[in-house]
Amino acid sequence: MKRKLASLIFLGVVVPAMAQQAPSRSPATTNDVAPVISKLTISPDTVTDLRLKPFYAATIRMPEAVSSVVVGAPTLFLAEHSEHEPDLVVVKPITADPAVSNLLIATKSGLVVSLRLLSDGSASGGAKPVDFVLIYKRRGSFLIGAVDETQTPPARTVQAGPTPYELALREQMQVSSPAWKNGSGVIAASMGIVTGDGDDVLVAFSVLNNTSHWVELLPPQVELANPNGKGSKNNTEDRNTKKVLADRVAVREFRFTEQKLAPGARADGVVRFERPDFKQHQEHLQLVLATADAVNRPLLLELPFTAQPTTANLKSGN
Repeated sequence: MKRKLASLIFLGVVVPAMAQQAPSRSPATTNDVAPVISKLTISPDTVTDLRLKPFYAATIRMPEAVSSVVVGAPTLFLAEHSEHEPDLVVVKPITADPAVSNLLIATKSGLVVSLRLLSDGSASGGAKPVDFVLIYKRRGSFLIGAVDETQTPPARTVQAGPTPYELALREQMQVSSPAWKNGSGVIAASMGIVTGDGDDVLVAFSVLNNTSHWVELLPPQVELANPNGKGSKNNTEDRNTKKVLADRVAVREFRFTEQKLAPGARADGVVRFERPDFKQHQEHLQLVLATADAVNRPLLLELPFTAQPTTANLKSGN
């Protein structure tokens, strides 16, 4: 009975003592700060104030990978940088007292930013602005208030409307009654506008399934054909027969509205290819269209060697 009473007395003394070991300083509440997110243009002639608060971290995002980070007073502020997030630097005070220092951040290409670190300590005095995120951009980036905002971007990065490639396909799709050319009987085709786009040529066309079964269109090809090719001398039947010899022309891109066609269905398409610089008089360009089940019976559409430029009004020839 005496042993149990001693244990109860011991617990009654120890438990209150442990309860008194709570932290003497608590984190700041959200009412003590006014979070701020800022976007700035990098300038070697400017020192930026970074307003910090104990128990809060500020994130600095650079436009490229960071190579080095230097803190003037590493006992007052901590700056962290990880290879897993190469363009980020995280800064926070490590003292609850007011503190001031500076921070230098350098990137791999040689960009340098200089900041003054300001922390008013953990003492609360109403909601004060605290920088949570600071985003740096290069000069010439499109930020509100950026110095070089009015510079004209490169022509290839800004597209005011549909490209000539898209416009050619769009206009071909609007042709209600194409003038069909029948080939092998598997498919019929109709050629639309042919325009020049720099060194390339754009050809719009339509394809019709003439069969009673589904067909699959193969990627369009472009050839430079020579009809004056002679037959093989080893074959007596073809010795005096003229054959068409063709050189393949590089196709840069193509598009079909449908590549698998039901019986009687129509597909519209456009192809872009790099036109040869010159040709012989008897040679001609031709668009080759075929299906997967009749690759040896293609349909050929003759193309003009010189196409109208895209600056001209695009009018369908159908």
